Amino acid sequence: MGRKRKNEIQATIKGKLKIDDIVLKAKLLHLMRNFRDSVEFAHNLMRKSLDENRIVKIITSRVLNNSHYAYSAIQRAKLYRKQSYLKLMKPQLYSVGKSNEKGNRNVRFVSTDKVLIKIPHANGKHEFVEFKVKFGKNYLPIVEKLINPNFAFSAGIKVNEDKFYIYVHVPIKVYRKYLPVVATSRTNGKYIASFDLNPDKICMVIVDYKGLLIDVKNEHFPEVINYSKEKAQDVRRKALKKLFEYALNHNVRVFVAEKLEKPKTTKNRTTNRKISKFALREYLDHLKMLAERANVKLHLVDPSHTSTVGKMLAKSFGLDVHSCSAYALALKYINSR
Repeated sequence: MGRKRKNEIQATIKGKLKIDDIVLKAKLLHLMRNFRDSVEFAHNLMRKSLDENRIVKIITSRVLNNSHYAYSAIQRAKLYRKQSYLKLMKPQLYSVGKSNEKGNRNVRFVSTDKVLIKIPHANGKHEFVEFKVKFGKNYLPIVEKLINPNFAFSAGIKVNEDKFYIYVHVPIKVYRKYLPVVATSRTNGKYIASFDLNPDKICMVIVDYKGLLIDVKNEHFPEVINYSKEKAQDVRRKALKKLFEYALNHNVRVFVAEKLEKPKTTKNRTTNRKISKFALREYLDHLKMLAERANVKLHLVDPSHTSTVGKMLAKSFGLDVHSCSAYALALKYINSR
């Protein structure tokens, strides 16, 4: 998965925490519950227009006993700033990276299979607790760089069905250095790939620079509406990666996607359920990461009127509306050059 931090694209690697000690597990879970409550608290204080530094002091003194965790809670709360009310169900933990403090003040790697997580205490005597962690073998070269990093990395802990997972966000340049490029982009590529992104499907068209339709490729996954958020994200990312690599291997060197806005809810409960499980930024973040790794260009285009044009083209081309919307987006990009 890709994400941005201070205008820098970051990639996410996922590992699994192995916690056998019930006391350590209780300490971590208690901290995660406090952090979740702090995100909700920060969200409430932000809506009251309190100064960020003031919010850090309040959360530090009343809940977390750690100013950097408090600052990180505010950053998480900002993700929900447009909501009038916030209630988070699952415990969570997050620590923003700091390059001048071994990459992260509260989360530090001592080896590829051991991580230290800071547990704060009200008396100020904080402790670093060691946990075993397991990453996929492809990620181990990246984890090695986290032991004594010269860059900042953020880290988050989530729990799902009594299993704890760690998510580490590293600069894309580090990710690209130690993981192979998704596919080889041909320097003489002469085509454009355009996407229409939806909660349960991705439609892609390939065109030349004159707007001639070369190929149409779609991935459908309607089953994700019944999946957990994490599982649905995994399905979407794999589908997007599959289409992206297909395009690279078919002479595409420029990719086009729409500037996503929040979908409008409808009177249809099934549609609203799809929307609720659709992470608005996940497609674009992952697409940006794929483009960075493959060293190709990604252009975001205003999708205004492309759906209307897509419906008109569908009647002429005999294709589905979403594929034609992707084609309309490609034409809009070509005309704007």
